[in-house]
Amino acid sequence: MKNKNILISGAGVAGLTLAYWLKRFGFCPTLVEKYPTLRSGGYKIDLRGVALEILKRMGIYLQIVEQRTAIRQAICVDKGGRRVAEMSADLCGTRLEGVDLEIMRGNLCVIMREALHDIEYLFGDSIVNLSESAEGVRVEFEKAAPRTFDLVIGADGLHSSVRRLAFGEELNFSKEFGVCVSVFSIPNFLGLKAAEIEYHSPRRFVNVYCDRLDASAKAALAFSVDSPFCSRDPREQKRLIERVFESSGWEMPRILSAMNEAPDFFFDTMAQIHMPRWSTGRVVLVGDAAYSATPMSGQGTSVAIAGAYVLAGELAEAHGDYALAYGGYEKLMRPFVKQNQALAAMSARIMKKGRYGEWVHKLASTLPSTVLHYFKNLAVKRTTKAANALSLKNYSVG
Repeated sequence: MKNKNILISGAGVAGLTLAYWLKRFGFCPTLVEKYPTLRSGGYKIDLRGVALEILKRMGIYLQIVEQRTAIRQAICVDKGGRRVAEMSADLCGTRLEGVDLEIMRGNLCVIMREALHDIEYLFGDSIVNLSESAEGVRVEFEKAAPRTFDLVIGADGLHSSVRRLAFGEELNFSKEFGVCVSVFSIPNFLGLKAAEIEYHSPRRFVNVYCDRLDASAKAALAFSVDSPFCSRDPREQKRLIERVFESSGWEMPRILSAMNEAPDFFFDTMAQIHMPRWSTGRVVLVGDAAYSATPMSGQGTSVAIAGAYVLAGELAEAHGDYALAYGGYEKLMRPFVKQNQALAAMSARIMKKGRYGEWVHKLASTLPSTVLHYFKNLAVKRTTKAANALSLKNYSVG
């Protein structure tokens, strides 16, 4: 098989899934990751539809079931802390009950790495330059000596360095929703065990949860902004969050206070990536680097798993003929990606200021339980349909 030596940038879910299948199909993957170790922390993520079948084919589905979150109940509260609705955690997360799974991102990555066994990792390093020739792609690293690989695959997320080096600046492909999200650890002062709490107010959303034996809880915040916010400075990000939530009621004063002490503060803007092509020459993108659906879709992880499987499978089926494989990958994945990216549009409209969003929140305050259950059930149907909108091929192994 030609073009066997493949460099993958990014040891997240997309990169680990891709490395697993490439190795299984007879390729020699190398993973480069800018963090010094595998990131075992993070937030809870959903697994649905065809992604679950891929995880079964990887032989790790039962491990994921064993390590899924123990959250079973969701409680919706108003600004005074009064319970206005209760539902299952699956319904709250728009998961098909008894079928879809929720797991902490770090736990999923650990399971995937263990399934990979021995491959080459370059932790604490990143790609700084790519130059292609007839022999392959010469890769210059921040720390390691330059090397030539047959193929390079960017699985390095929304702010992909491979995409920037091979295709151009992010702003050429990014579609901002005007929504920001932040996740961080807080003390479990709400005493959560097998429950999570949601608090909705116009243009703002808060979810607090605690998984299994974790000593601390997680707070996930989402909110819309009137003008683009581009700062990467955590101090400015925290000041923005404080301004947005300072008068929103409920437990926000304690949550905001805990935010300033959190060791794992995460912040980003919600953006999708739309590209006319996901490949150029020997370089190709997968997951959020190519087609971020945003967390608002609930499908970012599952789409990344599906994309990694299809890309590896198409390379195997084409016996390493990357031009043929990349074309097959795009043909199969683009309709699936389009349908799943569309899931974020409804959430974005609700979050943004306007008659539609204000109407939803006004109605919810009048008939909260009925309205919330209605919209959650509607979202489950839409998400389930999109999550299964791909026919998986059975690629040959070896």
